[in-house]
Amino acid sequence: MADRDRSEPVQIMIDMLPDLSSRLVRIRSFDQRVQRLPDETYAPMGGTLADVEWYSLSAVVKTSSDINAFCAMIESRNSIAAGSVLRSQIDTAMRIFGLSLVEDVEAAGILLMNGGKYSELRHRLNPKQQLRDAYLSEQISARFPWVRGAYRDACENVHLTHRTIKHKLKLLGGRIFFNLSGLDHESVEETTYYHLADTFYIALEMTIDLLQEFLSTRPGPEERMKLMLASRD
Repeated sequence: MADRDRSEPVQIMIDMLPDLSSRLVRIRSFDQRVQRLPDETYAPMGGTLADVEWYSLSAVVKTSSDINAFCAMIESRNSIAAGSVLRSQIDTAMRIFGLSLVEDVEAAGILLMNGGKYSELRHRLNPKQQLRDAYLSEQISARFPWVRGAYRDACENVHLTHRTIKHKLKLLGGRIFFNLSGLDHESVEETTYYHLADTFYIALEMTIDLLQEFLSTRPGPEERMKLMLASRD
């Protein structure tokens, strides 16, 4: 993938919406947007895709899945699971971003589409540096600063930590109560869901930005058509 200027941090700005339902409508609108993203690049129909291009399509599928899962979790007031889906979406963006760090993106695609671990990839400027999650989150945070805190918090929803039980504590009449249901209790403020939904939306914007950058490095429809016709001669 061609080098790009990442010297300036990217700030993703969003409009503040009045309620949760409008936030979920905005998130759901991304589903068709992300599915249509490769249309102008991975054409014409019948053309051949490289392994790394199939890998980018897996990011599209994963994003669509996360959109539907996140909305379902928010609507059921399951903020713990919603936080896990948020982490999943950031993770997807990190892996698309990581393709810009390798020396040979085609070889990376072959490795990943044949079951290789992402951590087997190495940074092109430092072959000893494996592209592990911690390193990827550090690198992407340099470009998208909001990721640093959001990724750390979201990881606490994926792993079993103190946050899981503290999230369930409720103070009533000088006593602490808790329930073992995975759903939130009624005292959780609506702004908690606003924050989760807005952060997820920003993660979607970041993912699409990174996918668009990746697609810009791939052959366009005209070149693909020539290759397809040449293969038939």
